[in-house]
Amino acid sequence: MRRPSTRALLLLSLAIQLALLAYAAYVDAHPERFGGLAYTDVDWRVVADGLGITANPSPSQLAQGAWAPGFVGSPYHRATFRYTPLLVLVLAPALVAPLAGRLVLVALTLALPPLLLSAGADFWKTHLLWTLNPIVLNITTRGSPEALPCLFTAALVVALRKGGVGGLGATGAEVKATKSALDAAAALLAISASYKIYPVIYVTSIWAALAAKYGWFGARVWRFGFVAATTALLLNAALYAIWGDEFVHHTFLYHLSRLDHRHNFAPYFLPIYLNLTLPPAGAPGALLAALRHPLASFLPQVSLVLGAGAALTPAIGLEAAMFFQTALFIVFNKVCTSQYFLWPLPLVPLVSFPGLSWRTLGLCLAAWVGAQALWLATAYRLEFLGEPVYLPLWAAGLLLFVVSIGGLGALLDGTVAPAAQTKVSQ
Repeated sequence: MRRPSTRALLLLSLAIQLALLAYAAYVDAHPERFGGLAYTDVDWRVVADGLGITANPSPSQLAQGAWAPGFVGSPYHRATFRYTPLLVLVLAPALVAPLAGRLVLVALTLALPPLLLSAGADFWKTHLLWTLNPIVLNITTRGSPEALPCLFTAALVVALRKGGVGGLGATGAEVKATKSALDAAAALLAISASYKIYPVIYVTSIWAALAAKYGWFGARVWRFGFVAATTALLLNAALYAIWGDEFVHHTFLYHLSRLDHRHNFAPYFLPIYLNLTLPPAGAPGALLAALRHPLASFLPQVSLVLGAGAALTPAIGLEAAMFFQTALFIVFNKVCTSQYFLWPLPLVPLVSFPGLSWRTLGLCLAAWVGAQALWLATAYRLEFLGEPVYLPLWAAGLLLFVVSIGGLGALLDGTVAPAAQTKVSQ
């Protein structure tokens, strides 16, 4: 049987997404026919409102930066806008028509597979996990802008591979291209972390990969760090000059103290809810005050994720280490929603799992999908039916956490070939 072309699969994905956008318009126009549910995600409405304020602000909505033009508004006047202004710039076509902005998200989704395949990614993994993945297509057509950070991740890995770091390597004839590619990778890392802060976790895995080639403090390592730091500084300084302190708070600092108690898969869901709703019985002790602090979950998460990057890269390779870093970051985050599950997907087609059997993979996927379905069903009872099912919802979140950790353990074991596993056990 002849394998379909990438072009054909991309056209099929485009057709499906256009159909879903048409379906979204119908559902959003007739929510009463769907139990009051809308297809379009609330994130899209938040971003669209922020875009409208940025382009057409009232006098009280102007940007407050020192160098802000007098005609530019601040998207942070829209409640719950917690994004970088870069997202507003990317989705600017929505000012012409909302559909145009939604099509930008579709285009970003379709741009990722060719980029991965250019770096030697597995054909079927790429198209099944991304091009035709119903979760990806649903999240994109609901208006959630998660395709862009995923595209940044793919571009980062491609640049690293062209720079001789990662899966492909470089020859002596590619020295000039290697230097420019690594500079591009450093800039992409800075841009990625400026857009969505989580890619900063890749610093330790990339550093470990560079160290294997140039030494931990070699000239190329210093150059990579300098380019990344300079790019991040210049980009964010420009954004700060326009949007001021609001930009720093909502884009970066807010996420350190973020406490979400709705639609949150994380085990921290119930403690967050109780912390927000129950008054303390007098002044809390030092230990209780520390546990209530938003950073109590941040330090263990960051230590685990950064340590994993340094430890796993020499053992299983750069792309695999980045995949596990991303997955661990999501699983141990104090806030976890469905959109986050897209972040590791661009890395999977670049990773080999020689020790993973189809049976193990099937069991892990079935357990994970079942646990998430249980959580979603329970969350529906809380968020739409108003039933007080906080404890069952927390239990479902804990089950999903355990299943996720078990699945990641199976995947990590699968990165080692069976012969190597036998040798290690002996």
